[in-house]
Amino acid sequence: MASAARISHEAGLVDKLGSFVLGLGYGAPGYDSAALCLVRLTPRGILDPGFGTNGFVITPLRPLGNRDRVTVTAQIEDAGGRAMVVGFRDLWTLRDSNVQVIVAARYTATGALDPSFGERGIVTTRIDRDIVTQALAAALDGDGRLLVAGYNGGPKRDSRGKYDDWPIRVILLRYTTSGVLDTSFGTGGVASHVLAPGRRNEHAGRDFLYYDYGRTKAAGVILDRRGRPVVASAIDDGRVRLVRFTREGVLDSSFGTAGTVDTPVGGRSGVSSLLWDAEGRLLAAGTSDSSAVVLRYSADGALDGAFGEGGIQRTPIGDGMRVSAALQEADGHVLVAASGSTSVRLARYDRDGRPDRRTGSNGAIGVELDRTVATVAGLAIDDTGTPVVTAASDNGIFFVRFNRGGAVERSFQAVPNAHR
Repeated sequence: MASAARISHEAGLVDKLGSFVLGLGYGAPGYDSAALCLVRLTPRGILDPGFGTNGFVITPLRPLGNRDRVTVTAQIEDAGGRAMVVGFRDLWTLRDSNVQVIVAARYTATGALDPSFGERGIVTTRIDRDIVTQALAAALDGDGRLLVAGYNGGPKRDSRGKYDDWPIRVILLRYTTSGVLDTSFGTGGVASHVLAPGRRNEHAGRDFLYYDYGRTKAAGVILDRRGRPVVASAIDDGRVRLVRFTREGVLDSSFGTAGTVDTPVGGRSGVSSLLWDAEGRLLAAGTSDSSAVVLRYSADGALDGAFGEGGIQRTPIGDGMRVSAALQEADGHVLVAASGSTSVRLARYDRDGRPDRRTGSNGAIGVELDRTVATVAGLAIDDTGTPVVTAASDNGIFFVRFNRGGAVERSFQAVPNAHR
């Protein structure tokens, strides 16, 4: 699940919450196809009748009857109020038995596919005929162009037609406002950086890209004040890597070491959310093993030792949970949301990365639910300053409001047909 709300991403500014838009990927009932499902809720967590059909939209992906799957990983709203949904899907082709490709779609404010974007509102992208091309994060630049960050790689074929290796690259794609890869960016619209070159007879790349065994694969993307995109990626040995590209899509040598910054965080580490604080410092939130982690960097990628412990703050959240969203409040406190297993957690930190001991137990609030929830949650702040977390279950969406003492409201909204 991915979520978006009408919140300014400028440091220290929070707009009123107009509505949640949630993106889900699952098999469309009656179609046997991978499908996108969008659900819009009012600020009180009720299906919005002004969106789609009674608050939800189902978009089967072609060809119908494909029996594939799609995973929605990011959902943002452009300046015109149009929802943009990003993720990746399985796709069978004539030459390959099964590959993963990026899917992006744009919808009007009322929930109809926007025919001015891509092909009837949807864009599908595969890179270099690799087996895996995944999107895990998205942003819009100052010109309204869509930026999509993720990973790609997979087997190359040698002269004898055998599988060679599973290299891993972090990728950043830029699309024009009409949904076409922007050839003025990177190489044919794609900027990339090699994380692991791949080695014969080793499966680390395959496990990371395709199966994610024992890892916390995530990615984040944000633009700095000069319009340069910064991408957060995971490395198999417990480091997280920040990569900054120029506006033209080449590595920015003025950032870190030749455009990259590595930070050892710990086993199964990944960053899923990036944001700028009021002082122009970069905050990165993610997961390492069973802890939430928040890191702070200067604008040029230097880890800020005054934040947390040596630049990193850790908060235990429990096994099977992942951090997927972070926001800064108007007073400078940082909120981090995590979900998984049967729990939703919200952590709050002060400006220096210390847990806010006035919030919950040692700065964190946990809510136990009566069913399993996904390891991706949405986070927003409503017009009263109340944090709101959404989390998807097998047949609906939980909507939890918090104050510093704990959960103040908890509701469940079933998604019609999503469980069939």
